[in-house]
Amino acid sequence: MRVKLEPETAFIGRKFAYIFLAGIFGLNAIAFIWFFFFSNLT
Repeated sequence: MRVKLEPETAFIGRKFAYIFLAGIFGLNAIAFIWFFFFSNLT
């Protein structure tokens, strides 16, 4: 039972980690681009 349950939880955790890192990287990229454009206007 534990051997069957382990890959599923590992797969869910890895997918959640990918989504979490993608969300943080996306927000940082949007904030950096927004700050770059607004600082370049002035």
